[in-house]
Amino acid sequence: MRVDGELGFVLHTAPYRETSLLVDLFTKQHGRLRCVAKGFRKPNKKGISRAIFPYTEHQFSWQGNGELKTLTAADALGVPVFLKQETLFTGLYINELLFRLLHAQDSHEHLYEQYRQFVAQLADTGPDELMLRRLEMLLLEELGYGLVLDSDSQGAPVNPDRLYQYIPEQGLVELFNQHKVNKVALKGGDLLALLEGDFSQREVMRTSKKLTRRVIDFYLEGRQLHSRELYRQHLMSAIPSSSK
Repeated sequence: MRVDGELGFVLHTAPYRETSLLVDLFTKQHGRLRCVAKGFRKPNKKGISRAIFPYTEHQFSWQGNGELKTLTAADALGVPVFLKQETLFTGLYINELLFRLLHAQDSHEHLYEQYRQFVAQLADTGPDELMLRRLEMLLLEELGYGLVLDSDSQGAPVNPDRLYQYIPEQGLVELFNQHKVNKVALKGGDLLALLEGDFSQREVMRTSKKLTRRVIDFYLEGRQLHSRELYRQHLMSAIPSSSK
């Protein structure tokens, strides 16, 4: 099987043998796939190695029938994108989510288009928490883990004045103790606003982050995200020594 000129982005690369790379791609029509890029680390006669840029849309060509394809061409479309500081950590995070959660060679064209817009936004104006939360929720929906937020696990409508917790693979469960707000508590009114896409209240954004993190962590099945740890280390290093 040979594919030519497929649109895609690089999610992850790793050295492979002496001169090659293992490259994980997110492509428009073929989803996530892994390729070996033979000789991509070997300089040409001018001393230049072939480069593949993250956060930059490419046209990729590959061949092979097994799970590991052979990358034959990678042509960047436009000027390569280089993210920095907070923007870079956001890019690392969403790329790692796609790399770890997407099933190999499952097409997600709508998710691809939203990811492309997300990366363009990162490069243009920097991190956008609202766009990140929406992309997380879309990813869960595309994977078949969509969040049901208008009714609880028993089918009863969500009461805006009650507190709930979200249990993956079960749904919303009303908290027995309605007077104790803890780290799992989610207010019904915030959940309904989230369902309607109304993020005008800061608490709705916090609810969205709490909810998506809990569900994403469940489906990661205990696997740690390196991007989170890198960001934590970055924040620690930014604190003056006298304040640590």
